[in-house]
Amino acid sequence: MKLLEITQLTKTFGGVHAVNDVSFSVSRGEIIAVIGPNGAGKTTLFNLMTGVYPPTHGNIYFKDTDITGLPAHKVAAKGIARTFQNLQVFNNMTVLENVMVGRHIRSRAGFWGAIFPLWPVQHEESNIVKTSLEKLALTGLADKALEPANNLPYGQQKMLEIARAIALEPELLLLDEPAAGLNSSETRDLVDIIYTLRNQGITILLVEHDMETVMEITDRLVVLNFGNKLAEGTPYEIQNNPEVITAYLGEEDF
Repeated sequence: MKLLEITQLTKTFGGVHAVNDVSFSVSRGEIIAVIGPNGAGKTTLFNLMTGVYPPTHGNIYFKDTDITGLPAHKVAAKGIARTFQNLQVFNNMTVLENVMVGRHIRSRAGFWGAIFPLWPVQHEESNIVKTSLEKLALTGLADKALEPANNLPYGQQKMLEIARAIALEPELLLLDEPAAGLNSSETRDLVDIIYTLRNQGITILLVEHDMETVMEITDRLVVLNFGNKLAEGTPYEIQNNPEVITAYLGEEDF
């Protein structure tokens, strides 16, 4: 069953097609990677899907509902969460508070509940803390909960972003270069987390340059080049696609 469908998605900036007429779909339970050389339009595609940018043309359907052009907070409320290529951690908060930020979108207290924190609001806040601690445990950060987020090394801050994203309880998780900057041990932990999330019913779409990891964990790949979809297929099909090889390695002159 299709969870996400992208149809003819296009985004132009001053006449430059950052994403051009891209179409593909994601089924429930899949792990799919969007790959391509630097500047191929991968992060722009994520920004379109999550409401950071409105598309110039095309549509985005999530669970058969058109979410094209919805603002980011409404996309998140629909059940799509993401991490970022460049770390977006709240350094002045604790690790736990960072994750709680992601969970609060599911809270119902509202403005007046914050001013008059009666028992139902306190109970809800307790549940937010409990769920946030569970997400930290899943990403290996439970023992860091009360530390300032900026005390974490880079690899653990990447895990913190994932914990915050999954605190939203998404059905679709977008990971933007999750393995970038990780050592081999941290990358192995990341792979284990991705498999665990898939087993929990979360569908995963990732942008990644670590081809060894991509080829290991993905069901399908979508290849972008200069904003266009160059190819789509299984890891084996993509690995042996001449156009993809040329896009990554260049065409040899004879």
